[in-house]
Amino acid sequence: MKNFVRGALAALVVGSVGAAAQAADLPRYKAPPPPLPPAFTWTGLYGGVNIGYAFGASSQETGGLSYLSGGVFAPVAPLGSTWTTGQNLQGVVGGGQLGYNYQFNPWLVLGAEADIQAADIGSHGNAAIGIVDVFGPHVQSVNSTKKVDWFGTVRGRVGFTLPSMPNLMVYGTGGFAYGQVVHNAGFADNYTFAGAALLGGGALGHGYYDNTRVGWAAGGGVEWSPSMFPTWSLKAEYLYVDLGSTRANSVPLNGGVPALIGFTTPVFAGTQNSPTRFHTVRAGINWHFDPFAVVAPSSTSGALPSVKGPPPAFVDSYQPFQVRLKVAGVIPLDGHGKVYDSGAGYPGLGSIGRLSGLTGANGLIAGASTNTSTSIIPMLDVAYYLNKNWAIEAICCVAPHHIQGTGTIASDFARAWLFPPSLMVQYHFTNFGAIQPYLGVGVNFTTFWNTRVNNDTWSIPFAPGAPLAAAGGVFSTFQYATVSPSWGVVGQAGVDYMLNDHWGVNLDVKYIGLHPMVHSTVISFAPAAPVLGAIFIPVKVSLPINPIVISAGLTYRFGGSLLSPLF
Repeated sequence: MKNFVRGALAALVVGSVGAAAQAADLPRYKAPPPPLPPAFTWTGLYGGVNIGYAFGASSQETGGLSYLSGGVFAPVAPLGSTWTTGQNLQGVVGGGQLGYNYQFNPWLVLGAEADIQAADIGSHGNAAIGIVDVFGPHVQSVNSTKKVDWFGTVRGRVGFTLPSMPNLMVYGTGGFAYGQVVHNAGFADNYTFAGAALLGGGALGHGYYDNTRVGWAAGGGVEWSPSMFPTWSLKAEYLYVDLGSTRANSVPLNGGVPALIGFTTPVFAGTQNSPTRFHTVRAGINWHFDPFAVVAPSSTSGALPSVKGPPPAFVDSYQPFQVRLKVAGVIPLDGHGKVYDSGAGYPGLGSIGRLSGLTGANGLIAGASTNTSTSIIPMLDVAYYLNKNWAIEAICCVAPHHIQGTGTIASDFARAWLFPPSLMVQYHFTNFGAIQPYLGVGVNFTTFWNTRVNNDTWSIPFAPGAPLAAAGGVFSTFQYATVSPSWGVVGQAGVDYMLNDHWGVNLDVKYIGLHPMVHSTVISFAPAAPVLGAIFIPVKVSLPINPIVISAGLTYRFGGSLLSPLF
């Protein structure tokens, strides 16, 4: 019995030790500690929108008026004058920005940013100088307007943060600026002395400038990213923009016209210099992303992910939604438009074509042609993929263009903004991995807005033997212009290079069939026949734009976890 009890106890002890040893060999089920959240960083691309207000820098416009001939007082001309008048540019601005930051250490961030702004910035000024000379009193005056239609900048940024507040950055910025500036100036010298009635009461002139100016911009701001939304940030920014100065030189409208036999009215030259400098304050919102960040897959041993090693292989998963943000160059083809004389012209004398001898039987004005200017614009594309190969894409942008005349209407006579939305059907080739070329075809509908004439003047020649041929030409300008909407086909070829299944870069070329008609009225003065007064001639202008659009930018695809292919 004693031997049995001793054996049972021995067996129990041995079993207990074995069980403990076996338990020690079992895997542990205690979970590893959760990974730490990534540290906040400003490194990466960002894009967003902004809105603000611009106000002038208390600039001064300067100008003067001097006489080229004395007219009835020949060889003595009236006295000239100089003037200074205040300018106060102001108006609403708004647009978008795209940039890149790189955070070198916990307190220093360097970056670059480009933005484009629609603007309604304008000013108005006038000055009048009373002159008394040997011929009596007269008043010389100028009435000027300045307008900035749009502007953009390309700037560097230097930002500073505190380790205790990494999501708050104070920065300074500066760089290149450009923008569309329109400068109008009307000049007059009103006579009040004896004989003024015979001289028409005064001399009038007009100066005009409309072109893209370049300059510089500098300022600073503060940007903050909320902790609960680390991919978004809010910013407030001040920017000073200097686009240089413009000059509007007068074109006399009624000087040198015979007033009495043997006499002509005086001819003057006027000029107006106007600086384009303004402050802006604006608020904006940015979305931050880094398509170049690479994280290697975690190891099979359960360790935390490693940032070492080659990037993962590209996986072409189905992502039905696509957005592209690009910069595009719009290059109109040299289509050589035609100009038609579509009006009866001045009663009793016929149209400008018959006056000049340049109009054929069909109303086509010989030697007259038109073209349009190039433009660089931002562009937004939005697409939906029916499957990995077939997609429907909508393209949206706005583009400014100058409408130019050549030959017998040699002038930069109008400018307009285009809104040319297009709808495309595309086929994407997916058998080349990350390189995905595509072809597309679609339809475009273009509308034109904010069309205005430049008041540029030119001289229409006369054919030998034409009425008023002895005048040697008439001074003409466009009084107004409207552009009709236009439909056209679009052809497209491009390629995406996908960095991963969401982000990529894009290069694209389009041809747009765009051939609108411009309806305008020409106003002319015939110096050799002042009794005619102003001659108003309606014209119709064929404008073959037919641009090639070359664009490049970023591609972002998303939504693969939400939808399956439609087909």
